[in-house]
Amino acid sequence: MPDANQEYLDLQIRYQHRLRRLASRILGRSIELVSLSDRQLLQRIRRKLPPTRRGKFDFASKRYLGLMEELRRLRERQLREAWEASRKEMKELAYATQDTEEERTLFVLPVKIPIARVPPTILLSVFEEPFAGGPVEARTFPQWLTSIQAADFDRIQATVQSGLLEGVAVAEIVRRLAGTKSQGYSDGVLAGTRRNFQAVLTAGITHVHNSVSEKLWTKNPDVYRFLQWVSVLDGRTSAICRARDGKFAPIGGNKLPAGVPPLIPPSTRPPAHPNCRSMVVPVFDARGLAAIVGERPFVRETSKDEYKKINFRQRAKDSIGGRVWGGMSAEDRQRAVDAVRDKWLKDRIGTVPSDLTYDGWLRRQPVEFQNEVLGRAKAVLFRKGLKIDRFVDRGGRELSVPELRKLLE
Repeated sequence: MPDANQEYLDLQIRYQHRLRRLASRILGRSIELVSLSDRQLLQRIRRKLPPTRRGKFDFASKRYLGLMEELRRLRERQLREAWEASRKEMKELAYATQDTEEERTLFVLPVKIPIARVPPTILLSVFEEPFAGGPVEARTFPQWLTSIQAADFDRIQATVQSGLLEGVAVAEIVRRLAGTKSQGYSDGVLAGTRRNFQAVLTAGITHVHNSVSEKLWTKNPDVYRFLQWVSVLDGRTSAICRARDGKFAPIGGNKLPAGVPPLIPPSTRPPAHPNCRSMVVPVFDARGLAAIVGERPFVRETSKDEYKKINFRQRAKDSIGGRVWGGMSAEDRQRAVDAVRDKWLKDRIGTVPSDLTYDGWLRRQPVEFQNEVLGRAKAVLFRKGLKIDRFVDRGGRELSVPELRKLLE
């Protein structure tokens, strides 16, 4: 018997993988713009920063102050342009999330029901909501941009001033800002801005997707009863996401069933930290759908888009027998119809397994999808029995294929 909750969970996780690839493309284009800004900044410093001797620089000179102001405006403008380019793509993601959500919902539910859509004004309000792009504070998109710009220029100015005080060559100041080629320029001061930009945008993309989805679920509380926190359970998953995995929160005014582990606080949502990969998924409930279904709904008995009418009243009558049915009161007949309908829904809605692990989930997926997620060579090792948590070391570094092969020896 098909299980709508399990099907929906599988679809959500597969969609989350593709969302991360989309996020990588958005981030890639944004980081390219930031890297271009880095190169332009370094060129201006090479051309305009005067050489000096140790301790002999006039930091109050018009030339120096003018250069600092020029660099500050350059960086603020270029970081804003990179940010706005990403924000435009995230708006498209917000609209696409609602459309995809509706299509997937109709695909997995065993009943054909209308899904109320979220108005565009409410949909785009997610960009005004604070989200956690850092370990402590939650900020809105404009607030995150302002903090990134301020921290970026503070680091640049401090590096330039330290070099001038030491009397080092301009080329050395540029090296400290840019980093070294041997380290892929990851050891320079400017790399900190790229990392911050990437971490906040990654969290922002997760926030947009999850927030838009939840607005859709909240607008349809009779269909979506409560939600479950699902973490990617591998070696890189944070302690906070491991702790929240499998916990539930109510949607709207619904109440959690007895025995279901609650999410505390119930309003907490991903992203829980920078580069958070957790998500929340809705859970359908047969009791909630029973009122929508009625007695003679259009329902789907197969996984294809083939609908037919089911007469629950006739099914109840056939199971009881016409003679007994004729002697029943109207209330008893209705209870019998409700029991048949509710059982039909319960069998097809199912429950989300609370003991889900990413490894167990991925092993149920098609070979093609395993290859898509892991890469063909690593997927072969995975199918040979290598656990997914062995694919990274204790520091979170992803192991190479040769390193993984040694683990199977």
